[in-house]
Amino acid sequence: MTMGYEPAALALQQLTQGLGQINGTLAELLRQSYTRAFKPGPIEPVAHPGDKVLTIDREQYSLYVVGYVEQIPLSHPLVVNIGAIAAGTTAAINNPQNQLDMPYGTFAQYRARVLDDIHVLIYQPQASARFTNKTQVARVNVFSQLEDPCGHQTEVFVFEDQRIFLQATNPTLYALVQARVAFWGYKYVLLGPGGASTGGHVLPFRKWTSITEALESGERFIVVPTGGWGR
Repeated sequence: MTMGYEPAALALQQLTQGLGQINGTLAELLRQSYTRAFKPGPIEPVAHPGDKVLTIDREQYSLYVVGYVEQIPLSHPLVVNIGAIAAGTTAAINNPQNQLDMPYGTFAQYRARVLDDIHVLIYQPQASARFTNKTQVARVNVFSQLEDPCGHQTEVFVFEDQRIFLQATNPTLYALVQARVAFWGYKYVLLGPGGASTGGHVLPFRKWTSITEALESGERFIVVPTGGWGR
């Protein structure tokens, strides 16, 4: 008598396993579609260990796997002091490489908060300003956090030593003895075909010259703009 139930039980088991796989796939697709750069709200990792990421740097598209993620809390070592600025003047471009550069085979996800009464331009690379339209360049100032308290509109990514640069203007009628910008975010360790970095660059699994090529490859990935557009 019990043998008649075996096919039904097997079919139910297979159906349950199939639904579990479908749910897992849908959950992963939903997570990857929702995990993205510049996401409003408190900062969150754009990727997790095991995720594939497509880094974009000046129209070069490279595929890696994330091996490890950790926080970079807002703290004194991550506060860039551009220095004293006379009233109504603009300081020279500041190179914060000793505070914001990353080791080989890693990239950082940073958000910025201006701490003093200055207007800040962010460049990446040095000759290319970020946050631009056709004729204007947006600046970050101490009041930006009123409209953007989470800092998501200041989010930038630094791949290895492909650094950002800062330039500050003092819009006030008095001299400033310091001009500070604080950063915080996440660090990502990347894996290539040879694993993690052992002191040099990590080669990507694949590389393309256009986003179309990357999409047509059939790979599933999270897009991370780790450099400026370069135009």
